[in-house]
Amino acid sequence: MVGALIVLAIIFAILAVLYLVGALQIFTSTGTGTHSRHALVLGVLALLSLIAANFVRPKSQLTS
Repeated sequence: MVGALIVLAIIFAILAVLYLVGALQIFTSTGTGTHSRHALVLGVLALLSLIAANFVRPKSQLTS
């Protein structure tokens, strides 16, 4: 599960960069230019995916 969330975060980050530089125009109302709002949303999704991966990773238990 952790690996899947990290891969998802990487995909979101790549898509965010592509939207930011204007190389990707999927799901946009205008066909040209940069789409900073889409890039911001995808960046937030990438960050949330990494936070979720941190929560579901196995924790080592300290024995005393």
